[in-house]
Amino acid sequence: MWRWLTNNHQTLTGIGAMLVGVAALFVAWDQGRVMRAQQHADVWPAVQVETQMSTEDGQHIFLVGMTNDGIGPALVDRIDASFAGQSLRNWEEMGTVRPDGLPRPDMWTGGSQGAILAPGETVVLAQITWPASEERWPLIRDYQQDFFALTVEACYCSVYGRCWTARRDGRTNHPEPIDACPAVDPDSNL
Repeated sequence: MWRWLTNNHQTLTGIGAMLVGVAALFVAWDQGRVMRAQQHADVWPAVQVETQMSTEDGQHIFLVGMTNDGIGPALVDRIDASFAGQSLRNWEEMGTVRPDGLPRPDMWTGGSQGAILAPGETVVLAQITWPASEERWPLIRDYQQDFFALTVEACYCSVYGRCWTARRDGRTNHPEPIDACPAVDPDSNL
């Protein structure tokens, strides 16, 4: 055996070089995988859907908004919402479902399907206001129950095509990964 080893040193050198090459190939592959994961993490959006109610400056104000708390842009593909047990086609419908005796509110709405949210950006989807008065408080409290039971689901993607849904349903507001966003409902203007 010793004689074979001394006479075939070139073969041994070649086998050693192949083993070093295979190890280098594995290290390069693994490093590429780590770098891709780091690239995706560097642009991870994290959208939160929020609701707020306040009374200030003589107004009862109800807000629905969306914030990108992540570190990359969020491409908002689709928004679905239901209020008082009814699917919404537009935010204005939230002003038509109200307790008897509560007048039509002042509203400001903005659709965000197709929008790009920069990191740290907040958009107001709907703002509903009534003049504050003691007589309206019982009706406002009734409306408030429906408002805080509002369900909003926003589907958004990163610049690399990874997608999530942010769901606000009174219980959770944590983004969940999904394969792709569903197609936009052509009748929806949310």
